[in-house]
Amino acid sequence: MKTILAAAAATGLALSAAPAIAQGTQAASPEIVERTANGKASKVMIDGKVIDVCMSETQDNCINPREAGLKWGDRPLGYFPR
Repeated sequence: MKTILAAAAATGLALSAAPAIAQGTQAASPEIVERTANGKASKVMIDGKVIDVCMSETQDNCINPREAGLKWGDRPLGYFPR
């Protein structure tokens, strides 16, 4: 019985810390450095560093548009798919 309570307490602590970690990854307001021909941001400056925005042709060494503070791109799932 004690091991079940200890496991439940540990799980509760881990789950309560998860939202705080996730909130710290989003940028406040990126400065758009470069745009594509259709007007979407292709490079942003965050904390003085220029970073490529992930697109269909750019998927390595880039930042997800929503994570960069832009209002387009894939949304993270609120659940783990089975």
